[in-house]
Amino acid sequence: MAQSLTIPQPVLERYHAGYDNTTFGAFSAALAAALGLDPTVGRLDAYDERHHRLTGLLTDTALELVGAEFYTGAALRLGDALGTLDAHTPRLVELAIAHLERFATGSQARETVARMATLALAEFARRALVRTLDHAALLPGWRGTVPYDWLLACALLIQSAEILLREDPGTSYLDEKFGQGVERLARGADDMLRATVSPPAAVRTFHARMGSTGGRHVSH
Repeated sequence: MAQSLTIPQPVLERYHAGYDNTTFGAFSAALAAALGLDPTVGRLDAYDERHHRLTGLLTDTALELVGAEFYTGAALRLGDALGTLDAHTPRLVELAIAHLERFATGSQARETVARMATLALAEFARRALVRTLDHAALLPGWRGTVPYDWLLACALLIQSAEILLREDPGTSYLDEKFGQGVERLARGADDMLRATVSPPAAVRTFHARMGSTGGRHVSH
């Protein structure tokens, strides 16, 4: 809150009215555990830059929710940061929401919290999917290539959703990731159709609608 003097007094009053040290402390403690830190990390003599940055983003997001324009975009930055904490992400998102709900009194503020949570959990899911690819690549034949392509397609489509959630004004990156995702879906369907006598009806329908990839190479 180094920029507190730039925030109108009514906005600061709304922030202080909504602040709950219990919910903030719960987030801080869970974050410390996620980072492998001592629970006393919040004290000056146990300072950690990563912990300080993320708890600061939680505070910045609360200020954004009550109308502090200086902190616009803090919720998306918080979502991006929480999404990188892997197995700890869902719990930290839950605790962040519990703290932020007291500040989200209007529909726009509630939408901001929902976007933050969706972005964080989408990145959590994408990372989990990417970790499956090394294992799928070890499976022989189409029983390996089809799951590999479809899992990678899901990861690419999630990445496309994240681009939308961040409201990226450019379209080229979205075109690239979404196109790669659809192509991977089609490539997996092609492999299954070529390798099986009676492929599932859903795969045949998808193939008929989307057409073959024509054997185009898609790098892993």
